[in-house]
Amino acid sequence: MQEQTTLLRLAGPVAWWCLKLPLIAKPIKPMTRSIIPVLVMFFSFAPVSSTAVAGERAKGEAKPVLDPTPSPTQKPYQPADGQIMEVTPPAFIWVPAGRSATYALQLSHSEFFPPEQTRTFAGLTRAVFVSREPLSPGRWFWRYGVETKNGPVFGRARLFSVPKNARLFPLPDFDKVAKSVPVGHPRLFLSGDQLAKIRAAAKGELKGAVQDLVKSCEKAVGEELVPEPDYQPKEPGKRGPWAIRIMSTTRPPMDKMEQCALAYLVTGDKRLGLEAKRRLLYFFSWDPEGPTSFFAYDEPPMWVMMRGTRAYDWTYDLFTPEERAKIEPNMKARALQFLKRLQRLPFESNPYDSHAGRLPGFLGECALSFIHEWPEAREWLEYVTMIYMTGYPAWGGDDGGWQEGPSYWSAYMGFATHFVVALRQATGVDLMLKPFFRNTPNYGLYTATPYHENSPFGDNQHAAPRGQAAIMYAFSSLTQNPFFRWYADAAGYKPGSDVLSLATYDPALKARSPLELPQAHVFPGAGLVSMHTALGDKERDISFLLRSSPFGSVSHGHADQNAFVVEAFGRGLAIATGYYPWYGSPHHSQWTRATRAVNSILVDGQGQVQRSPAAKGSITAFLHGEGYDYTEGEAGAAYGDKLKRFRRHVVHVRSGVFVIFDDLAATKPATFQWLLHAHEKIGVDDQQQVLTICHEPATMEIRLLLPVGLAFSQNDKYEPEPERVKRGEIKNTWHLTAATTAPSATGQFLSVLTPHRVGSDSPVTKAELVQGDGAVGVRLRTADGAEDVVLFRTNAAAETVSCAGLRSDAQVFARGRCKDGSVKRRLMYEGTKLEEAAK
Repeated sequence: MQEQTTLLRLAGPVAWWCLKLPLIAKPIKPMTRSIIPVLVMFFSFAPVSSTAVAGERAKGEAKPVLDPTPSPTQKPYQPADGQIMEVTPPAFIWVPAGRSATYALQLSHSEFFPPEQTRTFAGLTRAVFVSREPLSPGRWFWRYGVETKNGPVFGRARLFSVPKNARLFPLPDFDKVAKSVPVGHPRLFLSGDQLAKIRAAAKGELKGAVQDLVKSCEKAVGEELVPEPDYQPKEPGKRGPWAIRIMSTTRPPMDKMEQCALAYLVTGDKRLGLEAKRRLLYFFSWDPEGPTSFFAYDEPPMWVMMRGTRAYDWTYDLFTPEERAKIEPNMKARALQFLKRLQRLPFESNPYDSHAGRLPGFLGECALSFIHEWPEAREWLEYVTMIYMTGYPAWGGDDGGWQEGPSYWSAYMGFATHFVVALRQATGVDLMLKPFFRNTPNYGLYTATPYHENSPFGDNQHAAPRGQAAIMYAFSSLTQNPFFRWYADAAGYKPGSDVLSLATYDPALKARSPLELPQAHVFPGAGLVSMHTALGDKERDISFLLRSSPFGSVSHGHADQNAFVVEAFGRGLAIATGYYPWYGSPHHSQWTRATRAVNSILVDGQGQVQRSPAAKGSITAFLHGEGYDYTEGEAGAAYGDKLKRFRRHVVHVRSGVFVIFDDLAATKPATFQWLLHAHEKIGVDDQQQVLTICHEPATMEIRLLLPVGLAFSQNDKYEPEPERVKRGEIKNTWHLTAATTAPSATGQFLSVLTPHRVGSDSPVTKAELVQGDGAVGVRLRTADGAEDVVLFRTNAAAETVSCAGLRSDAQVFARGRCKDGSVKRRLMYEGTKLEEAAK
C-alpha cells in the first residue's frame, strides 16, 4: 500500500497552484493620493502594447519599464502565474514604475484582452489594487500598464483562477466604513453591546481576571514617571545598551497607562481613569520633534502611541477641551511621522523593515479613534486597510508562516491583530478573511507548542514560547478554531486582563486536541517544515523542524538555512543556540546569527552569508503520509560562491525516527563540517560515529553512517560570550563538529536520529548503511523484528536505481515491513515504480 496523503514538488509557482498553496503575496506604492482609482471603467480600453505606442510616444517621454524582476526588498507579483485564489476579488500587486507613475489594470478571461471581454481600472496611483466587486469563478488573466500621454502601455498577461468556494473579500466602501464608526467614545475594541457584555462578565466569570487587573493598576497610582529620554548616543558601541535601558524604563509605565484606562472602562473606577489621564498628559507633553521623535529613536513614540491612542479613547470623557487641545496635536504629529515613514520607504513596495511593520496597525487604530474629528483620518484608514488586504505582512505569505521566528511572530501578530479586531468591532470590516491571518495560527501551533523548551528559528530562539498564548486565544475566537483554543488552554492562559482577550472573549468555543490534525505541516513561504509524532501530547510528542527560508538571512532571521532542531517530551535535544542581548551586539552578530550556532553545515569552516536576502534557501519538497513524512531543503545559494548545491533530505519514519541525507557540491574542493548543538555535553563514540544527547527525560542517539573517518570536536564556549544586559540566566550550551579531513568537490552525510525517553530502549536496534547502484541509504531494524529501508538517489541520470533489494525510478523511496515480512508502508517521491530488485 502506498500512503501519500500530500505530495508536492516545489519547482515553481505551478507547484503551489496544484496544491492551493499560493506563493507569498507581494508589492504596493506610496500614499500621496486616494487609494480608490480616479476612474473605474469596464470594457473601456482596447489593449495597447508597448510596441503599438512606441512610435507615437511623446518626445522626451521615457519608455515605461514593465514586468521587471522584483528586487529582494520588493514584493513579487500577485496573483502569481497559475495561482488559485482563496478570496475574490484577489489583491493585485506589481513592481512600481516610479513614484509619479499612474497605472491601469486589466482583467479578462482571455489572455489577448479583447475589448468586449476586458475590465479596465484606470487612474491607479499605487502598484496595488483590490476591486470593490468580486470576480466570478473561472480562469482569469491580469496585466498592468503604465499610463502615458498616448494611452496605457501594458505588460504581459498572468493567469490565475477563482474557485467556486473562494471567500468574498472586496475592498469596502470607505464612506460607509467611516459612518459606521461610533460617533461617541469609546470607539476602539469595546463599545455598545460588546462593552455591556464585558462589563457584565467582569462581575461574573471574568471577575477574577478583572480584579487582578485592578489590583495591578492600584499599585501604580501616583508613582513617579520616567523622565523624557535624551537623544541616543552617537557612539555605535553605546547605542545597544542605551536602547535596552530606554525600552525597559519607558515601556512599563506606558503599559500601565493603557491598563489603568482599560480598568476604568470596564469597572468605572474613576481613580484608575484619572491615573491613566495623568500619564497621558505627561507622556504626550514630550516633544514629538525632540528625542522621542520617530526619526530620533522609534521605540518610545511607537509605544506611547500604541498605548496612548487606546487609553485616550477609553478615558475621553475625563478630559476638558483645554486638556484635549494639549494631547491631540501631539498625537497627530506622531501619527504623521508614522505616515511619513511608510511613504518614504515606500512601505507598499519596500516593506522589509521590521519596525515599520508595526506602523500600519498603530496608524489604523489612531485613524479609527479620530475619524470623526480629523479629515485626514479617513484617508489613513483607507490606506492602512489596503495595506492589510494586499502585501501585508512582509515576513509571511498566504500559508501563514513567518520569517523572524515565533518570538517576533507573536509580538508582531499582537500589534497587527489589535487593528484587525478594532476595525471589525467598529465597522464590521473583517480582515481575518485574508488567507495569511486565517492560516498563521498554524505557525504557532506547529512550530512552538506550549510545552516546547525553545522557539527557533530567529531572535529570542533560546526562550520558551510562553508569550504566544494571548495571541492564540484571540486567533481561536476570530477563526472559531478549537485547535487554536487548545493552545491557549494548554498554556494556562486566562482571558480578561487585556483588551484583546476582552474584545475576543468567547467562552462558548471549546478546545479540541491537535492530535486530530495532520502531524506534519509545511510553510513554503517562510521555508519551514514541522513534523510531530503526537502534536498536543507532551508526554509522547517528538518534533522535528527544518528551516530553509526564501527570505535569506535578513532582519531578525539568521544564517540558518537547512538547519534543523529536535525536541522530545518538552525538552530540546538538537537545538539552535545563542542569545539576543540586543540587535547587532557582538554576540548576536558573531554567534547567534551565524551558521555555526545551528545544526547545519560549514564549508571550509565558513558559514552562510549573514544579513543578505540572497543568502536564501527553499523548501523544495514536502510529503505527509501515514507511514512516512518527507521533506527536502535547498540552501546552496546561502553560501555565496562556495556551494553549487546543498540539499538536505529528511525522511521521518513514523513515529519518531529521522533519517537525514545531506548532498553537497562545492565550487572547488573543500572540507565540510556537520554541526550539532545541545543543552548538555554530547556523548561521542568516534569509532562507531555514534553521538548521544541526554536532556532528561529525553535522550537521542545520532548515528553518522556517512562519511567514514570524521574528526569530532566539541566545546561549551560562545565566541564571543553573550553581553549581560537583560534579566534571565545565561547558560553555556554544547557545540559539536563532525568534520571531513580531506578536501572534496562533493560531500554526503547520512545520519539517523532516534529520540526516546531516558530509561527506555531506542526505537531502532540496528541502523545499517546500504549502498547500491545509484542509491544509498539505511536499513533500520526494531526490537520486534520490523524493518524499514530508506533510500536516496545519487545518480540523477539513471532511469531507475537499485539498492538493498529495491528498484525504483523515484528520487527518494522507502519500504517498511512488519516482523512477518508483510509490507506495511511504502514511500515514493517523484516516481511511480517501487519493486523488488532481481537477485
